[in-house]
Amino acid sequence: MSEHGCTTGNGIDADSVLECGANGRTGSWKIKGADGKQVVLKANKIGSECFRLWKACDAQVGDDFHINPEEIETKYYGVLTKIFNVARFASQFESPDDLSSPPELNMEDIWILSEFDQSMATVEKAWKDVDIYTAAQTLKSFGTGIFPSHWLEMSKTRLYDGDISATWTIHRIVRDFLSAFSPICPFFTHYLSTTLYGSSSVDVRAFPRLPSFHGSELFEELRVKTQSLEEFNSMVWREKKERGLSLKSPISDIQIPEFLNLFTDALVNMHNLE
Repeated sequence: MSEHGCTTGNGIDADSVLECGANGRTGSWKIKGADGKQVVLKANKIGSECFRLWKACDAQVGDDFHINPEEIETKYYGVLTKIFNVARFASQFESPDDLSSPPELNMEDIWILSEFDQSMATVEKAWKDVDIYTAAQTLKSFGTGIFPSHWLEMSKTRLYDGDISATWTIHRIVRDFLSAFSPICPFFTHYLSTTLYGSSSVDVRAFPRLPSFHGSELFEELRVKTQSLEEFNSMVWREKKERGLSLKSPISDIQIPEFLNLFTDALVNMHNLE
């Protein structure tokens, strides 16, 4: 935001936004809109971490931009909440002593690791190029999208049953994700990583990757199935909604495409297919 914006009454001071949420403090701002009329903006909780995430995802370096507290809270407080909830869910399951070497993995776990590996490759290059926008968007997309919405739903039953493949996978991904995310939200990731793993994501000395899997032909084969897998899951959820069924209810007359046969057991259990 330019200083000019503040002097003309159509801008918001960043410090007041950073204070929003501290000690229960809420924020309310009056500014001049594009048509010259006064606009009232409000927010209840933002803070520095949410503010930094917004800046990384929405405002490119060198841009002249306006701060909209309502938009920041609406779009990014929920992102941090979702990532926090995934980490809290993972904390229910004891982390394996060795996260460097995987056990024998289920196919759906290798699939999500392949997606994670590709995302981390993009993030690593972005950080090297000081491309904050790409790094932030890639992490946000994986951390709030395919990982919790698809893999986690496919794997909850195995996690509750103590399956070592699922347990290793969730902890390896959460731990490495927090490390890659720490340049944007260091206090947030420090708290979660020290709580879950006894060491801070801020203190890592090398960018986390999956060297034992990197370049795997199986990774490439499984990533080709991602779009079809997401479309199938969305179709089943939509069908249940149209039939007035809960997501946990059994459903019949659903055929798993042959292209997704590698995930048959996981999809049957996930959707309670009959």
